[in-house]
Amino acid sequence: MKLSILIPAYNEEKSISQVMQEIKSLNLSSCGVNEKEIILIDDGSNDKTVEKATSVIPSTRVIRHVKNQGKGAALISGIAHVTGDAIIIQDADLEYSPSLYPCLLRPLIEENRDIVYGSRFLANPHPDGMKMSYFFANRFGNFLTNILCGTTLTDCMTCFKVFKKSSLQGIVLESRGFGIEPELTAKLSKKGLKIKEVPIPYKARTFKEGKKFKRIYSLDVLWAIIKYSLLSEFR
Repeated sequence: MKLSILIPAYNEEKSISQVMQEIKSLNLSSCGVNEKEIILIDDGSNDKTVEKATSVIPSTRVIRHVKNQGKGAALISGIAHVTGDAIIIQDADLEYSPSLYPCLLRPLIEENRDIVYGSRFLANPHPDGMKMSYFFANRFGNFLTNILCGTTLTDCMTCFKVFKKSSLQGIVLESRGFGIEPELTAKLSKKGLKIKEVPIPYKARTFKEGKKFKRIYSLDVLWAIIKYSLLSEFR
């Protein structure tokens, strides 16, 4: 199986080298992966994110946005260039470690699952470092998604998502910002696909460390939950 690793990045020069080094050191043959394709979507960075990433893995395919457009826009650009059998979304910071790929990939191989989410709340009901405002926003968004989509997820907002490329067939993604997370969940579930969750360790980073999600972005996420959950068709 060929694994495509999508890395949306915006000014992540402080952490990208370590992320890439962890990816480089991974041996995923036990998970059925015999080839890795790394696609870095540079979403208008004005630092050395690209240079540092490619210095670790020169074969990295780089897609550039002239201006910052948002995480959703970056993922849409990246998905259009995927050639792998499975796709994993890897944030360019250190909140989600590539060392967790095996536990995310095994259900695809051993259980023939189409989609796997890494849940921050299965192992720890209140993840380390997550501020109360973000905690309650996550819980409310997850509750609303479950009600509107008929799912039973514990962490639909997780950034750690793995899915077979075939599961995206017929789905057109639209969200330019962080609304891409609930849009993916809504459209995949409306397609009739079941989402498997596995517990992952997680420690939230601070804005000083480069966190990008601001409270105002919660409005975009809330609108995406309502908009895409209530659509009559998954497209």
